Amino acid sequence: MKVGTGGEESREPERKVKFVGKQTSQKYPTNAVKTSKYTLLTFLPKNLWEQFHKFGNCYFLLISIVMYVGEKTPLFVGTIKAFSTLGLLVMMMAVTAAMAFYDDIQRKRADDAINNTETTIVTSNGEQEETAWQDVKVGDVLIVHKDEEFPADVVPLFSSGENGNLYVSTANLDGETNLKLKAAPAVSQHVLQASQSPETQLRGLSGQVVAEPPSANIHAFQGSMEFTGPQGTEQASLDYKQLLMRGTMLKNTDMVIGVVIYTGRDTRMVMNSREAPMKRSNLEKITNQAMLLILLAQAVLALICAVARQMNLPLLDGHWYLYPEVITLPELLGWWLTFFVLYSNLMPISLYPTAEFCNAVQCYFIKNDKRMYYRDPDFNNGIGFPAATRTSNLCQEIGQVGFIFSDKTGTLTQNVMCLRCLSIGGQQFGVYHGVGSPGGFNGGEQLQKAREQAPALRKQIDGFLEVLSVAHTVMVSQEQDGSTLKYEAESPDEHALVSAAADLGQTFVRRKGDQITVNVDGRGQLYTLIATNVFNSTRKRMSVVVQRASDGAYLLLVKGADNVMLERAAMQPGEKQKLDKDLHAFSIQGLRTLVIGYRQLNDGEVKSFMADFQKANCALTDRDLQLQNVAEKVEQQLQILGATAIEDKLQDGVPETIRKIRIAGIRLWVLTGDKLETAIEIGYSTNVLSQDMDIEVLEEDNADANRLDAMSQKWADNRNDEDRAKRAIVLTGSALQNIFSDDTAKDLLLKVATSSAVLIACRVSPAQKAEMVQFVREGQKPTPVTLAIGDGANDVPMIQTAQVGVGIAGREGRQAVNNSDFAIGQFRYLERLLFVHGRWNYRRACKFTNFTFWRNMVYVLMIVYYTQMSGFSGTSLYEDWIRLSFNALCSLPILAVGSMDQDVPEKVALDNPQLYNVGRLNQDLNVRTTIYNILQAVVHSFVLYFVTIPAFPGMESQGSGDYYTFGTICYTCLLIDVNYRAGFLTNTHNRYTIGTILLSFAGYIFWLIFYPQNYWLAHLLGPNMYAVPEHMIKCIYFWFCIVAVPLLAITLDVSIWFFFHHWFPDMKDGFLTKRAVSHSNYSGSEAEDDEEVPFQCVSEVSDSEYNSIGSEDDAVDQSEFGQQTFKKLRTDVPRSQGYLKPFWSGIVCGTILLAIGALAYSKSEANQQIRITYALSPKQEVSWTERAWLQAPFGTKDDEVFSVSCAEQEKVNSSCSVKVTLPRGLRRPLVYYSVGPYYQNYFSYMKSEVTAELEGEEVSSSKREQRCVEPTRVSADGKEIVPCGAKATSYFNDSFEIVGHPLSKTGVAWKSDLARYNNPRDFPNRPNTTWLYEMFPGSIDPKLNVKDPEFVSWMRPSGVPRVWNRYGYSDTDFQPGDQIEVIIKSRYPIDSIPGGFKTLVITEDGVFGTRHHGFAYVMMVLGALCFFLAIVAWFVHKFTAGADIKGTYSR
Repeated sequence: MKVGTGGEESREPERKVKFVGKQTSQKYPTNAVKTSKYTLLTFLPKNLWEQFHKFGNCYFLLISIVMYVGEKTPLFVGTIKAFSTLGLLVMMMAVTAAMAFYDDIQRKRADDAINNTETTIVTSNGEQEETAWQDVKVGDVLIVHKDEEFPADVVPLFSSGENGNLYVSTANLDGETNLKLKAAPAVSQHVLQASQSPETQLRGLSGQVVAEPPSANIHAFQGSMEFTGPQGTEQASLDYKQLLMRGTMLKNTDMVIGVVIYTGRDTRMVMNSREAPMKRSNLEKITNQAMLLILLAQAVLALICAVARQMNLPLLDGHWYLYPEVITLPELLGWWLTFFVLYSNLMPISLYPTAEFCNAVQCYFIKNDKRMYYRDPDFNNGIGFPAATRTSNLCQEIGQVGFIFSDKTGTLTQNVMCLRCLSIGGQQFGVYHGVGSPGGFNGGEQLQKAREQAPALRKQIDGFLEVLSVAHTVMVSQEQDGSTLKYEAESPDEHALVSAAADLGQTFVRRKGDQITVNVDGRGQLYTLIATNVFNSTRKRMSVVVQRASDGAYLLLVKGADNVMLERAAMQPGEKQKLDKDLHAFSIQGLRTLVIGYRQLNDGEVKSFMADFQKANCALTDRDLQLQNVAEKVEQQLQILGATAIEDKLQDGVPETIRKIRIAGIRLWVLTGDKLETAIEIGYSTNVLSQDMDIEVLEEDNADANRLDAMSQKWADNRNDEDRAKRAIVLTGSALQNIFSDDTAKDLLLKVATSSAVLIACRVSPAQKAEMVQFVREGQKPTPVTLAIGDGANDVPMIQTAQVGVGIAGREGRQAVNNSDFAIGQFRYLERLLFVHGRWNYRRACKFTNFTFWRNMVYVLMIVYYTQMSGFSGTSLYEDWIRLSFNALCSLPILAVGSMDQDVPEKVALDNPQLYNVGRLNQDLNVRTTIYNILQAVVHSFVLYFVTIPAFPGMESQGSGDYYTFGTICYTCLLIDVNYRAGFLTNTHNRYTIGTILLSFAGYIFWLIFYPQNYWLAHLLGPNMYAVPEHMIKCIYFWFCIVAVPLLAITLDVSIWFFFHHWFPDMKDGFLTKRAVSHSNYSGSEAEDDEEVPFQCVSEVSDSEYNSIGSEDDAVDQSEFGQQTFKKLRTDVPRSQGYLKPFWSGIVCGTILLAIGALAYSKSEANQQIRITYALSPKQEVSWTERAWLQAPFGTKDDEVFSVSCAEQEKVNSSCSVKVTLPRGLRRPLVYYSVGPYYQNYFSYMKSEVTAELEGEEVSSSKREQRCVEPTRVSADGKEIVPCGAKATSYFNDSFEIVGHPLSKTGVAWKSDLARYNNPRDFPNRPNTTWLYEMFPGSIDPKLNVKDPEFVSWMRPSGVPRVWNRYGYSDTDFQPGDQIEVIIKSRYPIDSIPGGFKTLVITEDGVFGTRHHGFAYVMMVLGALCFFLAIVAWFVHKFTAGADIKGTYSR
């Protein structure tokens, strides 16, 4: 809370508050409480500040800035538009900001509701006024009625209760349900209660309260009051009984009048409303480290490409149509920045929102797990308590716990105390039959018989029961039936003792002011309470001084811990020996002990004590210490009456839960305040300790470095898990203090403690609990995930120090719950929290993390491969607005997997806790899995690349080989591969996992229709993308690719999976069934799933318990979604049948790929062609990728290739005649030309155009200058070239004619492009302008100019460094043996281009394109590969055993 102070004490001096007739002049904080974080003015800057604390957000903001600099300045070449990254970043951050804003609105509404709540104040003239809480000020006098909350911290002046007593509920403050007794000071109570209308009696009265500075301590308060009434000024001391804190509620009292002392941030409630410490998950830390490695990899990739570009520059120099980029940075640095930005998506920007979404869903499942819903009539007023999550980013952390630090009382036990045994006068009463034995104290008859038969013992017994029935702070009331007494105790110990005393004949029946009434054998015995010396953790005892009415005797009645009581006892050695023996016997049975004593005081001692007590009680400083010293003086020479032995009952299921925790390899440290013997016995009863363990006990006298060194040497030889499981350490708080004071001993303790499975620390303080957690976190490397679990306020430091804090909603209040990361109702629910939700969530989180990194690696590797194909110019394979959808569309399929996947059924996880090792040992996200993911990314990127590239000639011949269509086809294949991969990684398919995959595809289809297929939006965002989807789906090779990619990926993935799991199995592989699980059947429930498991699976929580949630109870979502019982299809197979996956996928996929290859081959072979190469460059030094594109397509026959030389005629506009005899006939052939190597996809070349100018619009000179370098903008004679740009001015102006066979231009260019290309309105009359037809006479039709089909086709750049462009179609067939004459006008210069060539192709063209066997060959090879992998999988299964699964738990 913003208004909280984190529990810090105020530096303000003592506070003086005047009231009624006087006014407080000093200014104090307003009473308005603000938990909201933002205002309208601060929301944006604060939220941005918070979000930019995330490494990824800072990175992408910086990258966006760098992109913008490269785009707008000549520092370096920016090939990626800044909006494509910045826009996505803004969208991602906007979603997070919207969630934060919504949450803050809810907080603001809650604040307004509280601040505007009305209360009643009393004015100085005695009138009553209604005012809002936020307007309450220090010094105001309030009237609070029954069942109303106190709006501020108030000191009562008057209570309508008897003798000024009143009751308050502090449940809102500390969660305790017991009512607390408070009282108004007598000086004001006596004056105001004399009037029938106390509020009007205030008129004319005045007073002042002197109070301590604001403090966070809700159990202490010091102050004094001066009250001026009719009889003058009187003074009274104030303590915590006179402080009514904000948030507490008045109960069982009609009205209270009080003065406000503290408001707003000074109130106890607000000062205790501290923000929980920021906890980062282990997975988040690993992810951030991985991001740094990715950043390094990105930098290295960029450097490699920058160096490769420099090496490739000599080959580019001859490409006259490419104009050198002008950059001001050093060449290598500038191009390094270009490629670094180009590969920026290697860093997954969508990982943060993906993680937030998955964490939110995982939290939802935890909160709604009805098997963790706790309801008990005696708990929380019968209201059920569901599991709660307060820190969503730790959902996967509970699947990685290595150490558990547990409180005992209220955590392992119920904190429901039951008296079991007594020791009085050296004699034991009652027999304890062990943990879980029914009933309570069974020695009643024995005690009564001893009382009747032994007069001497009778006095001790009566005195013993007298202490139990009188020495306490219990409140009593009657149930509605009027006959049953109801005790309200501040601790369960007191409740148990008072109840036991009542059962044994001394019944506490009434407390009225300072009068206590006890019914003794049917007769009322009255006691006057003189003073109470309260219990605290330092004193470890409490006592009362009373006067017994029957004889007037003054008695000091005391009960406390054995060590402090025996130190103050007056006992004979024999008596002490007997008591020690009984105490030891009780302790080794696991019972909690208290020693009971008394002392009779004389009048002088009482007077002296009361004088000191009153003086200490009126002190304004160190009051508690002074009261403690006064009590210390009188609590001496005690007569010991005996001891009690109380059982703190174990919670149900604790031993079994701890047994499973130990099997899972989690080290359990129990930190308790009990005696050593009690702690050991509880350890045995809870399965923390076992009889076969080697238990080392460290006490104050033997806890030193030498002892620890001896233990270390003893355990040095055997440090494996099996040996460690048989070791335990038990040590005391004093021993721990000694060890922590010696650095050597501290290091040795860590060494031996981490070599054992269990550590029990007894007699430890809350601070020492937190120190133990920090001790492990700082000392153990690598840092393990620590979990602390407790139920009380004393466990809060431990809970907040641990990486994961779990609060149990116990009987000691809700401070542990309120300060925890997770909250549960019982310790046994920790089993489901860890082994079901924790394990599932860890594997889910690792799955979506690994998937996200893999996905982005594949995406970027495709761009890396394409970098060389684009001449190292920085061209992205994907168009900007298409790739903008990548993170959104490719995140969808993993959302359901990361939220709902279940690698094993929950009962398998529960019954086989060693499966938890996968998270504890971090097996799903480590160096090995990282290498595995990198290899998988390389494999998948190769699959995508080597399926789409061989298909390019077919795409080109069908008009789909341009950069935009080819890139979109590659992107579509990538999207299919990503969605397939998400499905492959899923263990349990359900409607949500399938739905998100379908949603991803639907979103992509929608985007294709909405953007590139929509003329207006395409015209606005990317004109060259218009109609790309239409031509993409018309291409048969597109369909071949989107079928081949997932088929090949399936075969490779399942083969890798099989080999990996065969030789490197994980623990889960040992628990799969002996037959495939539900490959063909959906299972309707988890129980049906579990029928496939060959061993018994039993849930720790009975159906009767969790089914107690009524249908009317909306505390949890009982739907199949909320319970994760939706229908699902499991894809697991047993390890013995694992080979079937690669075998059958290889056979099936191989068959389909071979069929595709055979079909493509037959159709390719059917298309006849002739190829006339009529120009070659004298420079033949080319790169290996260029050389691949210089070859004729596979399948070209020797008799189809003709070579002539027209190069000498390029200097004049003359023709070259070629006569060719056709070896085979051609049906209505297509004529196209091929020129290469030619980088139409070179970035600066491809972007060198003004789209508006091509579409006939007038454009400004500045825009022309921005997009067109001067030689492409201004002709040699100074005229403006229209249209400008490298693409237009480098138009391929060779022309061809087949004598006797006219060529039709229909279908040469896209209709959509022809429709949008237009000449200007003033064409051709604009002065000082060189038109396109003037630049290329004889090639461009003067009437058409930019609408010439050949030019329009040229302006759609090729996707590879070679141009295949249609020239025309013949309407007549060519017969075999015909001699045709081809007239070539060779104008286009290629002599300077290394490896340059020009080829004219006359070919048949069908649905499958022209002749190119390459794609068919690749499909056949890949099909054969699938068959090969299938055979290898069968061979490996048949002839090799595979690796053993270590740690397999056999049944």
